[in-house]
Amino acid sequence: MIYLFPSEGFTMSDEELKETKVEVQQPEQKPEEAKEDINKIFPKATPIEKPTKDSKPYDEEIENARRGFFKTIKKGRIRSYIAMGIVLALAVGSVVCIGMSYPVLKIVGWVLVGVAVVGMLVFFIVTRNLTPNATKQYIAVVNKQLNQRNFADNQFIDCTVDEKEKLELADPVSDAIYSGLTTIASRNVVNGKFAGRTFKLGDLGLYSGQGKGRSAVFVGKYFSYPNDLHFEGRYILVFKGQTPVDLPTDVEDLDTLKEEDGFVVYGKKDGKYEKELGKDFLLAVKKIAIERHLLNLNIVIWSGHTAVYASYDDQIMTLPYQQNFDKEPNEQYANNLLDLFNACNMLVKKEK
Repeated sequence: MIYLFPSEGFTMSDEELKETKVEVQQPEQKPEEAKEDINKIFPKATPIEKPTKDSKPYDEEIENARRGFFKTIKKGRIRSYIAMGIVLALAVGSVVCIGMSYPVLKIVGWVLVGVAVVGMLVFFIVTRNLTPNATKQYIAVVNKQLNQRNFADNQFIDCTVDEKEKLELADPVSDAIYSGLTTIASRNVVNGKFAGRTFKLGDLGLYSGQGKGRSAVFVGKYFSYPNDLHFEGRYILVFKGQTPVDLPTDVEDLDTLKEEDGFVVYGKKDGKYEKELGKDFLLAVKKIAIERHLLNLNIVIWSGHTAVYASYDDQIMTLPYQQNFDKEPNEQYANNLLDLFNACNMLVKKEK
């Protein structure tokens, strides 16, 4: 499996900071050179295209990329095994020759040692970037194809993705849904509009604790969307699967307003959530089945702001490279995504 985002957060090293300062502070730059440097630091986001009638099925494109990637990895492993065999043979030969009493053989033995060392260095230099580069290219193809499929509906407009953009820890912290957050990991961050309102979406991992005591509190898909509601405090709606995961932990200041099989509503004491959120919205989100790859769904709603935390299994959050690509998990996610946006859009006032 290839995990679509790492378990660690992203920071800039001292060397990266130094390089950035050099690029920005170069004296007497021409305007076009300065523009190129700015684009390196703040790269332009890539528009997400809509599929056309001539577009190949996205699962075929991904499967072709997967096969090419798998061949690259397989060839790399074979090269590694061959190189290890040669080095091992040279090492054994050098030990045998050095152990001989003949001076010529001792010299040959030390020569073999030198050849083995140089060979290992050359092999490392030549092959060290092959796998990382192939992995990046494969993930780039997958993200492009999945994004085209997942944002194909015409209600999604002006959607862009920036491979270097990350979600900020301040966003889930301010949502007040998980307590004690210390680390965030994110990728494939998409900005766009749905039904004319801006949104931000991405793959998200949230963690609490430090070092060996660190643990994941959420892994899945996240998006934020505005609403036109006006009330005090917040509501957290929880839709549980058969084995609940990633449940909210920042609820000590809230009351349990509703609890039934697989559904919980947290809010301020005596909160009138049905009146303030609307029955149409509640019916719409309740229709989304928490099954198969969707493990849990949390929706936190503040006045003016809605955030969705949808927990998914590894078939959506990781990419296989040894097994054929199966589009069924992503089809479920794409349908869930459109249903969730349509539901959240019910919290927006419609222009007359």
